[in-house]
Parts: sequence; structure tokens; C-alpha cells
Amino acid sequence: MALSINSNITNKLKFSSKINYTNKYSDNLPGAGYGNQSIMYWFIFWQPNADLDWLKDYWAYDANGNHLVGTKIFYPYSSFPENPYAIANQFINRSERNSVTGNAQLSYNFNKNLSLLVRTSADYGLEHRAQKRPYDAGSKMPKGSFRTQDITAKEITHDFLLKYVKDFSKDIKLTFTGGGSTLRNNYEREEMRADSLLRPGMFYPGGAAGDPVYIPYKSKYVINSFYGLIAAEYRNYLFVDLSGRQDWNSVLATPTMTNSAGFFYPSLNTSLILSDLYKMPKNINFAKLRLSVSSVGSGTTEPYRTSYNYARNYLFPDSIYQNPSVFANANLKPLRTVTTELGGNVKMFKNRLGIDVAVYLGNTKNQILERIVDRSTGFTREVINAGNVKNTGLELTLNTTPVKAKKKNGFGWNSNIVFSTNRNRIIDMPDTSIVLNMGPAGGGQIVAKIGGSMGDLYGRGYVRAPDGQVVYDAVTGNALITQEVVHIGNTIPKGKLGFSNDFSYKAFRFSFLFDGQWGGVAHSLMHYKMVEQGKLKVTLPGRYNGIIGNGVVQNPDGTYRKNDVIATDIDDYYRSHMGTDNAEGSTFRTDFIKFREARLDYTLPARILSNSGIRRVSLGIYGRDLFIWSPWPMFDPEFGTLSGTDIVRGFEIAQFPSTRSIGANLIIVF
Repeated sequence: MALSINSNITNKLKFSSKINYTNKYSDNLPGAGYGNQSIMYWFIFWQPNADLDWLKDYWAYDANGNHLVGTKIFYPYSSFPENPYAIANQFINRSERNSVTGNAQLSYNFNKNLSLLVRTSADYGLEHRAQKRPYDAGSKMPKGSFRTQDITAKEITHDFLLKYVKDFSKDIKLTFTGGGSTLRNNYEREEMRADSLLRPGMFYPGGAAGDPVYIPYKSKYVINSFYGLIAAEYRNYLFVDLSGRQDWNSVLATPTMTNSAGFFYPSLNTSLILSDLYKMPKNINFAKLRLSVSSVGSGTTEPYRTSYNYARNYLFPDSIYQNPSVFANANLKPLRTVTTELGGNVKMFKNRLGIDVAVYLGNTKNQILERIVDRSTGFTREVINAGNVKNTGLELTLNTTPVKAKKKNGFGWNSNIVFSTNRNRIIDMPDTSIVLNMGPAGGGQIVAKIGGSMGDLYGRGYVRAPDGQVVYDAVTGNALITQEVVHIGNTIPKGKLGFSNDFSYKAFRFSFLFDGQWGGVAHSLMHYKMVEQGKLKVTLPGRYNGIIGNGVVQNPDGTYRKNDVIATDIDDYYRSHMGTDNAEGSTFRTDFIKFREARLDYTLPARILSNSGIRRVSLGIYGRDLFIWSPWPMFDPEFGTLSGTDIVRGFEIAQFPSTRSIGANLIIVF
């Protein structure tokens, strides 16, 4: 629900407000990831020629034929993957979220030159989550479980903006703007765990076999800011904006120091309207050049990473506190990005062709990251500021009108192409290399290394001859795998492209969008698991007569010959290529082309509604994520793997199939 209010209290004082309320509820969200409480985990291990109906009666029977409803689950073939019908019906993940966002603002015009804006914005969310697990829900929960999380998130921002506009002459116009803001964020989570129930179905705190465990968590941070802007305009063709901002972020403070909490960042933006300065050729309707230089600072929004603190341990009453797993950084500095951008915009042929191009060069220093450290230190990760990363990129937009409607309801066609590409290079790091994330197999890891790029994927891969061919074992015929990790590729796409079209004719409007990306890679856990079980077509060759791998064998004297060794253990052969020890073998390109969206709308003629009090009625049908073309072997290369609250790039871990959405909507305007 949304509410919008605008009111002129006086000629000089105006009030406006917008409030949005959203309720989202699900009786059961599916569990994700590689674990026995996920449907996808079961799919990996299921025998594809078995009848699914066999599993529908998911409560087991004892030796006497008694139906063990609520106490014993029937496991298919193995006790590792849960019965999928039990997961769908008994492993409940309920969620309900109520959120309110809104703002209220007052603006006052002292005179024609001076005005003041005062505003308050709020974002408030209240979420209740509950997880229910029945008896026999795996080895860790033989008597079921009931957990709840009550989450309250609140963010309030107060800001003001004072604006002064002055025409110093007929050629020069200046605008002075100054303001400030304060942002306060509070987050609270109350978690209750009852990981053993007295009897089946007792999903409430009083049903716990022991005392329920309560785990509260609270966090807060504050960002205070002052900022100013001077905008100059000369003869409507030359524009210069100079801005500066000072932030103080409590995330960067420590209990004893605030040295790094404050940081300043300025910017300069200029643009020149060439078509107003010079007489352009007949076919050029508009031409503009722009240049900007900016320095942006950030302290992130995750508090309590600058001081060592013990965490409360509520699971073991005799051990009230425990060591943290992340090593804090008392000298944490704000991230800093300096970017220079040069661009231009041209419209031609009566505005039927528009081209917008921009090139940029950026340097990011002191990125705030968590690196993986040796567990023997007593920690798993360490908060660091990571070096200097150079980014270069190109963005290009092409807007065209191949067919312009000659009359109001005639046929019209607009087409748009958006292209972007980016390259980054690590110039400097605190160490030669830093491990940022670990994958599930083959030593897969995301590594930041001097001279490399952010998103570089490393892992154990093929032993290769000097000419790049795969080396095979001279006895078994299996592929040899490196002992150390090697560079496999980069998980960040090198380029993205979008292509959209919009057609209109009389009361109809049809639009569609294709988009794609190329140049990135990722590792697939599902692929290597399916290979190890022989469930993919790539494992068919050689099952009956053996196989000779495409590559070379190293001779005793160090030279190489074409591989002539027949591998007869096909299981070991394919494991050497794409199994758990070879990250390279199950790494694939994440290139794709997607039919992202299509939409057809029809608007009723105005004459039909002339006496009804209704201004407009539109009926539309739409589809999203309709088709995909990709070399990715599983479902969708746009997967997301969650690690806490972060999305880990580069590692697919039992992803769900992507969904195609088709719907309709009706719009009535009074």
C-alpha cells in the first residue's frame, strides 16, 4: 500500500510525504545449498530411473508393519539425502515481513533566490522467521527442532538542504547548496532454539526437551555528514559543478580512537553543449561533451570490526564467552575511489539516433575485505584494507527510432542497445596474494594477487605440457592433477550487452528485452557431483571398452608423446577430469544470452470511457526470463551462493533451477 501527500500550506511553505507499507509472507521457503535439508541435495543423489511415487508415503514402517507417523522418516537408498516429500511438507521455513518506508519534508522559499528543505526519512522492518524440523531430521536432530528469529531493523535519516540561486548577469548563473544529514541504523535479532522436542509436533518453546536457548544480537551505527555544492552555468552551454562532502562513520571508530572515522571526498563535473556553442551540421540536433573527476569515500555499514571483543556463547552455560572468529582491525581506514570519466552525447537525424559514450579510469584504495587466515591463529578471517585496484571501462548507449509514427496512432518503433565493459588490475596489496573466498572442491578459491584481477579463480587443475596439452598418467591413463592451485579464470564478466525494442500501433504496445554477458567463469559443484555418479552424458564414452584421453604422456627422458594409454577404470578417469580434486575440470564459462522480458499492453480507446469517470484502462500480459542460451552445464549462470549475508561469486553450490514468470495486470486510472 502506498500513500502520497502534497500540500501548499502557504505560498512559501510546502509539505509533502510518501509512505509505503509492504507485507511479505511465505508458509515455507525452500532450503538452499549443499546439505541434506535441501531439495537440490536430494536431486543430486537420486536414482533417475526410480519412481517418485514410491517416496510419497514418507513416514516409515517398523518390522511389524506399524506406520511410524511423526517419528521415523523413510529414507531412499541412503540416510544422507532426506526424503524429498518430507523436506517439502515437514521441514518448514516460515517467514513474514512487515516493512514501512516513508519520508516527510518541508520546503520554505524565503524569496525567489533562497530556499530551505528539511526532511526526515525512515525505513522500518519487522520480520518473524520460524523453522520446524520433525523427528528423525538427520543425525543432528533426531528428536526434531523448533527455532524462531524475531528481527527488527530501523534506519532513520534527518537532513536539511539550503539552496541559493543567483543570476549575476545575463550570462552567468550560480547555485549554492549546503546541507547536512545524520543516519542512525539499529538492528536487533532475538533467536530462540529448541533443538530437541519432548514429543513430535511440539513446535513451541514449552515443547523443548530441555531449556530453550535464547540468543540475542544487537548492532547499531551512525553516519553524520555535511556537504556543499556550487553549480555554475554560462550562457546555457557551459556547466561546472564543484562539490564536497565530509562524513563521520562510527563503523570506522574504535572504543578509544576516532582518527579514521571522518573522511572528505570532493568532485568536479563539467559539461559543454557544443550544439549551442557552434553551428552544427544539419543532421546533428544536439551534441555535448562532459568530464568528471570524483573522489568517493566509504566506511561500509558493518559495525564492530575495529576492536577485539568476546562473543556470548548461549549454547553452553558453563562457557559464557567465546573467542571471535574474525580478527579485528583497529587501524581500519575508509575505502577511497578516485574516478575520471570522459563522455559525450550526440543526437542526430531529427533525434531519431542518439549515441552516448563514456570511458572511465578509476583507482580504488583500501578496500575493506575479509581475508581467510590459517585456523591455527585462532581465527578464520581477518579484516583488512586491501591495496590499490585500477579499473578501466567503457559504456555505450545507442538509442534509435527506426520507424517514427507519422500520426498519433500510427506505427512506431524504438530500439535501444546498452553495452558496457570493465577491466581491473591489482596494483598493490598488503601481501603478494590474499585468499578472499574458498570453494567447495579442488582447492577452489578467489585470490587477489598483485598483477592479477579482483575475482581471479584459482584451484587445482590439469598438469599440462609446455604446449598446453593435458598430461596423462603413463600407467592408469587418468589425467594428472596439479598439487598446487593454478589460475583458472576470472569470475567477473568482461562485458555485458542489452538490446530492447518497443513497438506501438494504435492502442497496442509491444516490447521485449534481450541481454547477455561474456568473459567470466565459475565452478559448479553440481556438475562434479553428477560426474562422480556417472549421471551426465559426458561420462558415457569409454564405459565398455575404456578410453584414451586427448593429450600427452611424459616419457622417462622428459619428452612427451601422444597419449596411447587406455584408461579402463572409467570412474577414476572421469573423477580425474571433473571430480572433487580437479577444480578446473568443473569450471565453465558463465556467458549467456537471455530473452529477459516481453510485454504486450492494450489501452482502451478514450471514447469508450468518456462518460464513466475513468481516465484510462490498460490490460497487459508479460513474461520474464523466458529463454536462456548458455554453455553453463547446470541451470542458470546467474546463480547466487549465500555465505551469511554475502553473495559469493564464482562457486555454484546446489543451485535451484531458475524460474520463468508469466503474468497479467490491469491498470485503471480515475
